[in-house]
Amino acid sequence: MRALVMGATGGLGRATCAALSAAGHEVVTVDSPRTQARANSPRSQARVDPPRSQGRADSARSQPQVDVVADLAEPGAARAAVTRAWESYGPLDALLHVAGLFPARRALETTEELFDTVMAVNTRSALMAATALADLCVRHRRPATVVLTSTGGALRPRPGTTVYAASKAALEAVTRGLALELGPLGVRVNAVAPGFVDVGSPLNPVPAAYVEAVRAASPAGRVATPADIVPSLLWLCSPDSAWVNGHVLAADGGAGLGSPGMPSWLGEHRTEAVPGQLDG
Repeated sequence: MRALVMGATGGLGRATCAALSAAGHEVVTVDSPRTQARANSPRSQARVDPPRSQGRADSARSQPQVDVVADLAEPGAARAAVTRAWESYGPLDALLHVAGLFPARRALETTEELFDTVMAVNTRSALMAATALADLCVRHRRPATVVLTSTGGALRPRPGTTVYAASKAALEAVTRGLALELGPLGVRVNAVAPGFVDVGSPLNPVPAAYVEAVRAASPAGRVATPADIVPSLLWLCSPDSAWVNGHVLAADGGAGLGSPGMPSWLGEHRTEAVPGQLDG
């Protein structure tokens, strides 16, 4: 399988690239000029190098090289990136859109520019990338699968996440709409909706108190890492999920069910999770 990963140098993107490579798949990466520069990639120009072998990310901690540089906030960038990847590396079997902007901002502080940028990256670029892939698949008579990333916050926004939650709620509508329209063309479209994931990003440092609150509220008794989310992404790319289309898969450790720390009508208290009992 040749998979295109958009947002490849972020925390979830790195883990996704590493897992795909470890499974023997070829990975083609897309990211913005800013993240590409942070990755210190030798590919410093906005160009595409010749095709080469799989396995470019040895671990979830390593930075994958950026094959296609694209600012997904710009109109036309997502479609151009998919087309360039196909033409330079060969037909694509899967598209994983894990790019996203998460601006922690109160609604009263939100500007039109911020709103437009978040919607462009989180929603518009996913739609445009998926339709670009579908166009190519129809032209070349090939099937493909698309996996997008939403969030549990799409249904349960928290203070400071209004714009982000709105972009992901729209993305879930995009997922279902595309599944209806592209399914007859041989392209499946699904999404994974994680809860809070600790990606260790220096760009979006998370207060320790917030992380602890998430841990305490989780039925799993811990905070998710990218390694907890990647298996769901890969499953939706695989033949094992061939009959799944238009689905938003919650990968949140049960966080969407509510906090087990709340007192029950029976007066029972939450028991601490046994380490590893929910792993695997």
